[in-house]
Amino acid sequence: MDRNTLIGIVLIIGILFTFQILNQPSEEELQQRREQQEQAMLADSIAQLEKQEKLATQSNEVAIDSTLTQEQRDSIFSAQQSELNNKLTQSYSVFASSAQGKKEYFVIENDDLKITISSKGGEIVKTELKKYQSYKNYMRAKDSLKDTPSKELPILEPLQLFDEDSSSMFFTFEMNGSKDIQTKELYFVPVKTEKDNIILRAQTTQAGSFIEMNYSLTENYNVEYSLDFVGLEGVVEGDDMTFNWEMKSLITEKEAEGQSRMSSVFYKPSDDGRTYLSEMTEDSEELESKTDWVAFKQCYFSSVVISKEGFEKGGSVYSRPIKNGTYSDEYRAELNVATEIDNRTSVPMTFFFGPNDYDILASHNNEMEDIIDLGWGIFRWTAKWLIKPIFNFLNNFGLAMGLIILLVTLAVRIIILPLTYKNYKSSAKMKVLKPEITQINEKYKDGDMAEKQRETMALYRKSGVNPMAGCLPIFIQMPILLAVFKFFPSNIDLRQRSFLWAEDLSTYESVYDLGFSIPAYGDHVSLFTLLMCISTIFYTRMNSSQMSMPSQPGMPNMKVIMYLMPLMMLFFLNSFSAGLTYYYLCGNLVTMGLMLLVKKYMIDEEKIRATIELNKTKPKKQSAFQKRMEEAMKQQQAAQKAKKK
Repeated sequence: MDRNTLIGIVLIIGILFTFQILNQPSEEELQQRREQQEQAMLADSIAQLEKQEKLATQSNEVAIDSTLTQEQRDSIFSAQQSELNNKLTQSYSVFASSAQGKKEYFVIENDDLKITISSKGGEIVKTELKKYQSYKNYMRAKDSLKDTPSKELPILEPLQLFDEDSSSMFFTFEMNGSKDIQTKELYFVPVKTEKDNIILRAQTTQAGSFIEMNYSLTENYNVEYSLDFVGLEGVVEGDDMTFNWEMKSLITEKEAEGQSRMSSVFYKPSDDGRTYLSEMTEDSEELESKTDWVAFKQCYFSSVVISKEGFEKGGSVYSRPIKNGTYSDEYRAELNVATEIDNRTSVPMTFFFGPNDYDILASHNNEMEDIIDLGWGIFRWTAKWLIKPIFNFLNNFGLAMGLIILLVTLAVRIIILPLTYKNYKSSAKMKVLKPEITQINEKYKDGDMAEKQRETMALYRKSGVNPMAGCLPIFIQMPILLAVFKFFPSNIDLRQRSFLWAEDLSTYESVYDLGFSIPAYGDHVSLFTLLMCISTIFYTRMNSSQMSMPSQPGMPNMKVIMYLMPLMMLFFLNSFSAGLTYYYLCGNLVTMGLMLLVKKYMIDEEKIRATIELNKTKPKKQSAFQKRMEEAMKQQQAAQKAKKK
């Protein structure tokens, strides 16, 4: 063994020892492990006690130990019970009597919701929306109609947002001089049960002191809730109390990928507008200010916890997509509800379990409607005050959803018709000037570019034509196009509404499943998307041939780009909402129809040509801007000539 080998061995051993020292658990971690072990041992003791109680009640059938007398068995059982009670008292203090019990389930419901609550922890373990169904159940019901003469859909199972295996909600608070208590470890018993209201209570060993949970269903998918501490002043420390909520969202839509694309955690800081975590990627955020509400958004539905007084700063939220066949996303929230505990303290909250319907969310008057993604700024404003009112007005007549979308398209196009007309007229003027522009381009194709530009601008000025006039109408129309891109995929009214071959306009439609996946395209053929792209090609050809802009040197591939756009849209929109691609298809068809009408009845090229020729004979006064532009071009031309010398 040479020196280098020996040094290497010593270094490796040193690294291993250093790694072991640096990664050894701290005293806090060791204490936490000990507490976890004690909790596990306590749970085992409770299980053993329950088993022994069951055996004791069946002693005539099963002999515990035939060699012991009944008095001896009772003595052993009493000793075990006493030992268990001591452990429970050490772990749960005055709540020792509620640390063991029987797990039961209670149901409260109204016309909208059915809520299942467990006695273990007093938490909501199942939420069902009676007026909605999952995509899977909806399609199963539609398929069943193919074999039956009935035209009515069979009774469907309500949509579930989460179940007992996918959700946990509990409070964590500190006992005076003892360890933290979690409400999920306590057993609650009902003291009042009605159809839409239940009160559960966790007793203590002190007379007149207890914890109560009050659940009451109200309108608009709300559950009014309060956690009440009675007679626990000086026993419970509420300064560090938190509400913990963990949930995996059940897949309610056609596919996990599409659902996850529109799902995330949203929250509303009290001093600012709503914000949210990233969709489709793992994300978390510390809540650095007071928070009004936190929402777990599941595409077209949300589970929201609202604090009437606001959650204190210091909490956190977390989300990540999982898409494992049963669940689409995982959410977590730890919210600070710190409060001073006196003789009777109430922590009021409201749960919302319902659809992302704009009007229902807006009825809470706390900006919850911002959960619906209508874009930002002017795009959201356009969707809210233009697209939505037209859609809602037409939807009130009970028309087929495909017809409503067509009428919305027609209404929007008529509203912007003046802008469209101005754009067409500007294009027609440019078409009339195209021969002269072409002559100028040919004249200076190998010459002075600055002189060519000056002469071109002079032609525009003499003709009274503004080459940028057609850009402003297009720019004004852009918010509408982008507002629609957000409005239709997020509109719950399209959910499970069929039209033609599309069974659900809220998701993509497939007329042919490929059996394999094409990167960036998918594994299916969406006919609405395909027709939309074909119509876009026809619209592009029609627009370029009838009202074309003169070709500009330096941009020889503009036509290629114009025809490449529909192909890109074919890949991009193939997995988007069928309602969206159908709207774009209707938009192309309506626009082409209006273009033909405008060209035939509103635009006279001969009259435009005569007006341009007349403008050329009139002296033109340059504006200050035109003077500056011309002076700049002259300076540029002079600089180029000086450079050549």
